[in-house]
Amino acid sequence: MAFMALKLFGRKDSVNVQKVMWLLAELNLDYEQIEKGGKFGGLDEPAFLAMNPAGRVPVLLDGDHAVFESNAILRYLATTQLGGEAFYPADPALRGMIDAHMDFALGTLYPDFVSLFMGVVKTAPTKRNAKTIAIAARRFQGNMLTVGQILGDGNWLVGNSITLADIAVGAFMFRFYALPVIKRHKQARVEGWTNRLLKREAHKTTMGVNFSHMFVD
Repeated sequence: MAFMALKLFGRKDSVNVQKVMWLLAELNLDYEQIEKGGKFGGLDEPAFLAMNPAGRVPVLLDGDHAVFESNAILRYLATTQLGGEAFYPADPALRGMIDAHMDFALGTLYPDFVSLFMGVVKTAPTKRNAKTIAIAARRFQGNMLTVGQILGDGNWLVGNSITLADIAVGAFMFRFYALPVIKRHKQARVEGWTNRLLKREAHKTTMGVNFSHMFVD
């Protein structure tokens, strides 16, 4: 087997690991996947903690250099790998806009997404809290209205092609629209943008995969 400089640590059904896998696929990069976290464990191993003291996935190992936190990994790949500049242009103004969207995804969208996912997927149907789920769904969709306003009549969040902004924000959309029991409101711009993401081959093979095995009975 040929040596692969890039190694990605994290279970393939983690949304934050998938986000990195998505960009790796967009850039057509070869890498070795090492399952960590969840049923695979290994997050408290000294060798793993040496790469990420927080003991969380994903972690990217590029040769001897480790990068953790999914958005940091996206930026690292986009600035070190061939073709990455298309996803993270060197123009400071564009980077600033992309960075803002990535922070918005992590700081604003992610908490409500986690509440929805835990409340629906990781909770048995008889134990679900309908009020908590409804509040999280309303907040998530309220913030997605902002995304729709940013999109306007355009296809992508920043510029005329897909960037890290679309990956960071779009990482949640496949699962959001696939979740049962969620009351969803019509958002034409967001839905059109989501459909564009779902049609990308890199998305289909990384994020757009079945996650039914994660549901608690």
